[in-house]
Amino acid sequence: MRNWKWARSLFFLFAFVVLFSGFARVHTSASSSAIVPATQEELVIVIDSGDTLWGLANTYKKNTLDTREAIHQILKRNRLATSDLTIGQTVIIPATIVS
Repeated sequence: MRNWKWARSLFFLFAFVVLFSGFARVHTSASSSAIVPATQEELVIVIDSGDTLWGLANTYKKNTLDTREAIHQILKRNRLATSDLTIGQTVIIPATIVS
């Protein structure tokens, strides 16, 4: 009987540690995904109806830069997983692509 209580206590302690270490990891991941505010060299664009990532990249990129590379840099700068944009969304155009 004593061994059963010991095993059960050990199991609950292990479950507690795993549960709260998971919460700590989620918090750490969430805090690291915050977007750094725009610098003075970067442009901040508010998405309007009909705006696309291709259009924004094509409009604001240097002439020597490929549009696909500009899109990749915009996605990376804004930590976007897809190229889907919503009206009112703020997108930062990185200084590395601005002409």
